[in-house]
Amino acid sequence: MSTDLSETNLTVHPEENADSAALFVGDTGQFDVDTRRALVRLIRGPFLDGSADELVWAALLRNQAVVRQYLSEIFLTLMVDDAERVAFCQQASEADVAFPKLLRRVPLTLIDSALLLFLRQQLSTVTGTGNRAIVGLDDITAQLQPYQRDATSDHSIHLKRINGAVKKMRDNGILRSTTTEARFEISPVLRILFPPEQIAALTDSYERFTDSNEQFTAASDDVSESEDVPAEESDPLDE
Repeated sequence: MSTDLSETNLTVHPEENADSAALFVGDTGQFDVDTRRALVRLIRGPFLDGSADELVWAALLRNQAVVRQYLSEIFLTLMVDDAERVAFCQQASEADVAFPKLLRRVPLTLIDSALLLFLRQQLSTVTGTGNRAIVGLDDITAQLQPYQRDATSDHSIHLKRINGAVKKMRDNGILRSTTTEARFEISPVLRILFPPEQIAALTDSYERFTDSNEQFTAASDDVSESEDVPAEESDPLDE
């Protein structure tokens, strides 16, 4: 039984289809290799960076309709920002039926989420200018200083937590290395992940949190000095 692809935007040339069928033993797929790579990167997460792979990005745009359809079959929705050249998946919102969860959630500690907020604010300062958002490790350390649990705690432990948060942002593609040591470019994907209204709400919440020393101490009482726990205030990243 043949599959009618005439109503989709997928372009399957005979020679491309032959190549696709030969990718591995038993392959019955219709997508060309770059479209398949786009699907894998979207599902693996956290996002597809079009500036990092022109061929995969072009394949996604060319076959966006069928990629979106494929993702819908596994309860995922596709988010694409043509201007920023980024795309990512989200779990579909549940209605009357409970959906199985495919995307892995990355829990954020208090330091992680405070760093994300700072990076998003820095990204806002270059919006519309055409400039890249660059931040230094020294800027990050200074910004996160108020989140040291108390004045008597070991500062080296606080720096270790900051370095761990920076590593998590780098591992998830939020921070990119530059040619200058300890300076990073902030990925524009944060503009999509954190819209302006969410920034305002998070900013207000964290300002109240840091303004009240008692609240900060109370929130840290059950936290070990050797490791972080997920912060209730933060939204985890999909991966």
